[in-house]
Amino acid sequence: MATMLTLRALTGDLRGQEFTFRGPAYCVLGRSRSCQLRLPGDATVSRQHCLIEMEGAGVWVQDLGSLNGTHINGQKIGQRDRDRQTDATLVAPPRQELQDGDELRVCNNIFAVVLADCTVPLDMPTPAPVNKGSDWRQPIMCG
Repeated sequence: MATMLTLRALTGDLRGQEFTFRGPAYCVLGRSRSCQLRLPGDATVSRQHCLIEMEGAGVWVQDLGSLNGTHINGQKIGQRDRDRQTDATLVAPPRQELQDGDELRVCNNIFAVVLADCTVPLDMPTPAPVNKGSDWRQPIMCG
């Protein structure tokens, strides 16, 4: 049984949109064109702000050294040290598990996290892990 993640945009330029994908997969959120989920309308979002990983039955999020931090249910889970010198080594904060019903905030963009078990029909091919060239935002219909 696979896990399916839906991010429902509650605020920001993507408000009202839903982004659904099934693991195993990864998704980088940020302003950069290389991100799987672009947040281009918010200048406070870092180019590569945070990473969502889906492995087995779990889903995790990790801040990627963003300037303004990533929050789960109002709690900051990571942010770049503003006093860090440019040649210092960046120590990434640990990843945090996402639960069904959590609220993920990336600057002015708030997403409702919806997790569900997804039984894939036998005649449906299993999609390849997400990469930069695939459009993972297409909804996946489950069993």
